[in-house]
Amino acid sequence: MTTQSVINPPGTKTGYDWTARIRCIESELGTNFSVFVFLGPLPKPPANPITSPNYVGSFDTYFDNISYSTAESRSQGGSSGGVLVQGFVNLSRALVKLGGFQTLEPENVVPYLKSNLNWCAQKSDGDPVDLHDLPSLEVMVLEVPMTLKPGDRIPQRGSPKEHADITHGKQGGAK
Repeated sequence: MTTQSVINPPGTKTGYDWTARIRCIESELGTNFSVFVFLGPLPKPPANPITSPNYVGSFDTYFDNISYSTAESRSQGGSSGGVLVQGFVNLSRALVKLGGFQTLEPENVVPYLKSNLNWCAQKSDGDPVDLHDLPSLEVMVLEVPMTLKPGDRIPQRGSPKEHADITHGKQGGAK
């Protein structure tokens, strides 16, 4: 038995799962806020982001005074004491529905996401957030290979691959 046949036996199928990873300091704005992800143009305020036809999902933060250092630290541009949190928004279903993809091969998905992946933030009271006021925000796209071997019922997840090139250069994108 060769190593090749153990890694990729005949009949093995590989697909891809796509996710946006969102990281930020939860206390950075001094209030709860959400980051909304879209495939296509952002809705214009005061529209509710989740009613947009391009809405994919969101990540919500929870602000509390314990994780927030001091008002003085915040006013001086510091974020010490803040907790870095992260969440994930799956993009795969939206790529099929909104992007019209039948398969999610990286050579097709990456250029599409570079042109169409957008995000915005909104405070819990509905006020939009200027992303310049949220410098810790980082949206990164992850590609996860999914391999289904003959006889398996559930695909095996491979190691995630970061695609900094998709969001780099946009406010809140990969650093």
